[in-house]
Amino acid sequence: MALRAARPLCETEDPSGINTLYLTGIHRHGHKLLWPAASYLQNELKLKSRTRAMSISQGCNGAFVAASIAFDLISSGVPGEHIIVGSDRFSGSAFDRINSDLGTLYGDGAIAIRMGSSKGVYRVLCMVLESETGLESMYRDTKTSVEGPGDHDVKSSKRAYLDRVGRKGFNSLFVPALHRLRSILLDQVDLASSPAEYVVYPNVGAGLSAQLYAGAISDLAHRDMWEFGRSIGHTGTSDQFLGLWELNRTGNLSSGDRVLLIGAGNGLGLAAMVVEKT
Repeated sequence: MALRAARPLCETEDPSGINTLYLTGIHRHGHKLLWPAASYLQNELKLKSRTRAMSISQGCNGAFVAASIAFDLISSGVPGEHIIVGSDRFSGSAFDRINSDLGTLYGDGAIAIRMGSSKGVYRVLCMVLESETGLESMYRDTKTSVEGPGDHDVKSSKRAYLDRVGRKGFNSLFVPALHRLRSILLDQVDLASSPAEYVVYPNVGAGLSAQLYAGAISDLAHRDMWEFGRSIGHTGTSDQFLGLWELNRTGNLSSGDRVLLIGAGNGLGLAAMVVEKT
């Protein structure tokens, strides 16, 4: 899936200028533990031998972490382009897409974006990150365990965390982090007086955090992509860029329209990217 998503970006344009390939995901890629999946993509895409190929594992925020690295390098004038790939396939694995997590259904999906200094379909207006590491323990069991089927049980550690601190304790960390992200974002792009056309959130269930995203961010865009997101499920690191792809595919954006992408992943890692259709 990752290769199918990335290949068109190298077939339509010269791949020799790509300096870095980032592969992100939250699930295994179907092969042995030490298999270097990013190197497989580097080979299949016929990228140069000096290309830096790397896998980034930072939960569902991995693609945004990769994009932020690429954005900083490009903004600093470092030559070269970057390909960010996100891919997660849960079918055919021990991961139960319906019951492994709390209130979130998982879908299979993959994305690839190519970033550089030359003009493309979108212009990145800003890319910001924020975190709240106090929520790291929400994804960690109280003690280590041997490998096994329980590795795919995401909800047990969440339930244990919520039993310890309650919803109020969770909100006391999550909500301020979202508002810090909002504040940093508004320092760079004035979305308060001139909202984006659309906002794309993580495709998570309404039970835990979906309403918190909307509560902190919804006034910064005229419309959202919840309906599309909930039709495909949570796809790991690909949600926001699939939402952007859907907007482009359906012709809902005009030149100059802006889209706000909100990323989040266990850690807690948060991200916001504003892109403008060129």
